[in-house]
Amino acid sequence: MLSLRLFLLFPFLAFIGCSLFNSNRNQPSSSQPVVRDVPFEARGDEGIRQRILVLPFINSKIGTQSEELALARQALVQDLLRTGRFVVVDAQDFPEDVKKYLTPEGEYNLGEISKKAAEMGLAAVLEGKLLSVKARKTGEPIGIVRDIKAEVTAQGRIRVFSAINGREVLNEVRTAIVESRTTRVLKKSYTDINLIDDPQLTRNAIIQAFRQITLDVVRSVEKLSWEGRVAMLQGERVYINAGRLSGIQIGDILKVTEEGKEIYDPETGRFIGMAPGRMKGTVEIVSYFGKDGSIGIIHSGSGFEENDRVEIY
Repeated sequence: MLSLRLFLLFPFLAFIGCSLFNSNRNQPSSSQPVVRDVPFEARGDEGIRQRILVLPFINSKIGTQSEELALARQALVQDLLRTGRFVVVDAQDFPEDVKKYLTPEGEYNLGEISKKAAEMGLAAVLEGKLLSVKARKTGEPIGIVRDIKAEVTAQGRIRVFSAINGREVLNEVRTAIVESRTTRVLKKSYTDINLIDDPQLTRNAIIQAFRQITLDVVRSVEKLSWEGRVAMLQGERVYINAGRLSGIQIGDILKVTEEGKEIYDPETGRFIGMAPGRMKGTVEIVSYFGKDGSIGIIHSGSGFEENDRVEIY
């Protein structure tokens, strides 16, 4: 009887041992990286993302960028990215030095920049310009105990041009006031100048002036139609200059059209817009490449060329 029990118990123990062994073998080693699946969806409820060129902010007096303006631009860019609706392109990715487009008035020639931006498949170009900064103080000029208030007022302007038709779609000016209060005890009035010259007050006022226009930027750009460009052709593969970052998903069908023609008013010579180009066919997205590119295969049509426009079908 004992031998029979041992005979039946042995396979059970062997089964448990093998299960433990296989369980430990399937667990990844702590020294090896854990591989996880990449989410299939490239875009959420916000849909396709518009690509916008945000130029270095400029000062109305000197036409160049300062540290405060760089921080203001950075804050605005972060606000735009948080909406999930934009891909922000830096001036370093522009094919030319944007400083060559500065006019004698100390602002960018956005009409000319927009033409280049259209070739890159961008939706819009944004310029931020600091118009003025003023500081003042109020309070008792004399006394043992004095309440002093320093106030900095900054005025900023943002212009947005559509890259598709070169038209201005936004021109807004906002003013921000930042103040600081302190109590001076047994201090001469000439020390109050230190409070007025506080760089943090100036920095905060400039940043707030531009950030007040963020919602207007979002509303103006989201009205523009989305487009990309054919970057390269290789057999049946069509390389598009927009990918996962822009919200292009595997399986998307993109419409390919030729470059439209510029239309000008015959009397004034003023640029009116771009006429739609002829549709050449469609491509189906099958993969991604680079930082923000996608690869498609020809779904219909023919005669595709580099720099052809692509749109969501």
